[in-house]
Amino acid sequence: DLNIMAFECLIALVDPLRTLPDVALNACKTIVANDSKDKSASEIRGAIAALLRNGSLHDDEGDAIISDFNETLKNLALCLLSKTFANMLNKRCLETAIQDNSEWFLDTLIPSLVDAVKNAKDRPHDALYASDCLSNLLRASKDLLKRADEENALSALEEAKAFGSTHHKSLANATEKGITMLESYS
Repeated sequence: DLNIMAFECLIALVDPLRTLPDVALNACKTIVANDSKDKSASEIRGAIAALLRNGSLHDDEGDAIISDFNETLKNLALCLLSKTFANMLNKRCLETAIQDNSEWFLDTLIPSLVDAVKNAKDRPHDALYASDCLSNLLRASKDLLKRADEENALSALEEAKAFGSTHHKSLANATEKGITMLESYS
């Protein structure tokens, strides 16, 4: 499907190991920028928000094939965000992007990421990417740290870590940075 290919292309595009570092950073900034003139960036953020909140780009219901498809898209969206935030944090421009688009980060992204972490037992790979996202976002913004605390992210990360310790070592490792950040905040 074209949606899967689009997310896979975006994932490659934001990865500085797979494309030129400047191109990767520009792609990252485009994805999270609050530029009302750039319709494609707004559509990408809207698709990501829909996938994270509703588990679907559309109002498709019931069909197992569609459900598997939507789960794949959601996982790709989380992977895209994980790579985007890691690259932007590394280049020291994530904090500015968060400030420029704080409403999307505070009201949509943080609650959705915490929900993905809470579902670690059912969707451990989603929880892995969501944990990576949270860790990077919490390092970049005190406002997001506060919002994550309000969403009980610490409890979600601790439960995901416990599950990951016995079932998914990468998930257990990914939760540690977020747990440390939230424990120091509390």
